[in-house]
Amino acid sequence: MRNLVALLVLLGSTAGALAQWNIFAEKLPAPGSWATYQIKKVTPEPAGEPSTIKLSVRDGGMIKDKPHVWLSVEPVAWLGSSNKAPLRFLVPKDLSREGANKLLESSVEILFSEPVKGPWHMLPEDVASIAEKAGYKTTNTLEPETTALEPLTLGAKTFQCRRLKMESYTIIDPPFVKKQTIILRGTVWRDEATPFGVVQAKWTEKTIKADKTREDEKVITLIEFGKDETPPPPLEHGERFSMMRLLFNR
Repeated sequence: MRNLVALLVLLGSTAGALAQWNIFAEKLPAPGSWATYQIKKVTPEPAGEPSTIKLSVRDGGMIKDKPHVWLSVEPVAWLGSSNKAPLRFLVPKDLSREGANKLLESSVEILFSEPVKGPWHMLPEDVASIAEKAGYKTTNTLEPETTALEPLTLGAKTFQCRRLKMESYTIIDPPFVKKQTIILRGTVWRDEATPFGVVQAKWTEKTIKADKTREDEKVITLIEFGKDETPPPPLEHGERFSMMRLLFNR
């Protein structure tokens, strides 16, 4: 039981990351497109070293007569893994803003390419099962704050952006563990001329657990982007999600 509770608690850290990745999933670019971003904690001090993630898209084929793509975020940890690796979501190519706000629920498959223990994947029923066990509930919104374009200069390049308001509320309330609430509020600057639209995002991440509250300020900034025409290698899907595998083979 102790191991199960520990794993369910790890959903708290996963939830904050999911809210960040949602903002990249709307209007996905063509397969082969990629972009790198710097993630930096602004407060509290000491902030530590910034990290870098890469987002990319590869073809996912036709599913129920609809084109799908794999949205990859890497390297990241996932559900308590001891190692960071590419995390991929198989989603409709024309995913709407509403669908992007529910990235887990919109995914036909979620694939984690664990480099040491081997890859494994989740299907929608697996997502629903672990969400139920963890008392996981979330709402995410991304709404326009302005209609006019505004310039945003990063280094030597200026982007013409629309500003949007981002809000996310996530509850983790598993048995035998104190309820945890994660609230993200911030601003996203989008320029549709970039592969994933997002040029920069700034937000406050508040975590409430019992009588303790922690607040972090973070910023994601676009570093570079491009398109890779090289055919990607086949994906290894490995074993299907198993709670026991995660508990004892993380």
